[in-house]
Amino acid sequence: MKKNMKRMMGWIFTAVLICCIGFTTKGVAADAAIVSGGKKNYSYSELQKDLKQLEKKYKENCQVNVIGKSEDNRNLYEVVIGNPDAKKHLLVIGNLHAREHMTVQLCMKQIEYYLSNYNKKISSKKVSNTLDKVAIHYVPSCNPDGTAISQRGFNAIRNKSLRAGLRRMGGSSSRWKANARGVDLNRNWNIAFKSAGRKGASGYRGSKAASEKEIKSLVRWVNRIEKQGKISGVVSYHSTGSILYGRCASRATKKVRSVTNRMYKVAKSLTGYHLMPTESIAVARGCSREYFLYKRNIPCITIEVGRGAAPLGGGEFGSIWAKNKNVVIREAQLFQ
Repeated sequence: MKKNMKRMMGWIFTAVLICCIGFTTKGVAADAAIVSGGKKNYSYSELQKDLKQLEKKYKENCQVNVIGKSEDNRNLYEVVIGNPDAKKHLLVIGNLHAREHMTVQLCMKQIEYYLSNYNKKISSKKVSNTLDKVAIHYVPSCNPDGTAISQRGFNAIRNKSLRAGLRRMGGSSSRWKANARGVDLNRNWNIAFKSAGRKGASGYRGSKAASEKEIKSLVRWVNRIEKQGKISGVVSYHSTGSILYGRCASRATKKVRSVTNRMYKVAKSLTGYHLMPTESIAVARGCSREYFLYKRNIPCITIEVGRGAAPLGGGEFGSIWAKNKNVVIREAQLFQ
């Protein structure tokens, strides 16, 4: 009888232990990070998978939309966190330059971080209170085709005509900055535009302003959000150099200069990055930041992350993350 009781108690203990382990494992899985950090090549397929999981896990506070297609028919994704009907909106763009794809991973990690802390405080302010008043719209990857080239070579482009054109252009695929048509997407905006350069890895502005599908999609995206409410500012992520572009020329309105300066100071206080001089419009023809500042009268800063030459190694991500994880939510707090 005693032996049977001991045996039964042993079975019960084992069953309870297994149950507890099961619950613990499920709890860990539920709380585990979705977006990886520290990878050299965060791929388009990983981006898609992570977006699907984030939208499912945080469906009340996160929307994922397709705002257009790339030249090689990849989706351009918008991620909206917070109240989409807010009166104010902050835009964040990453990866205009292909080889600077570390910015995709950074943007995605920020999105998850803010969503996972939605009901907590960052910098003494509750995240939900900020995002109820200021919706943040991310386009983590503006140049998915160029990123595929930088990560996997010209064979990553599926369209035969585009692929053949790229091979004729030549150049280093890993150091590629342009899109799949050899156009630099940070030189193709409609601001003091003048065609220059040759199709290839970098520098070619295109045959005309907004000639590329990616830029057309981004401009439509900006137009749509302006109809929803006020665009308070833009944060544009690039790499490398650990520098900030936060100055404006006198052609910007007084208000744009003032708000841009405030945005710069927030980013500077968190990252410690060095402030760069104002670029002349002749140098910055067709550039996205100048487009926002002078064409659309929207405050804008550009943050260049990392120290080494792009594409950055995965080992740099830890330092980049430590300096930048709170940047976007702190910028949003300026406007709430």
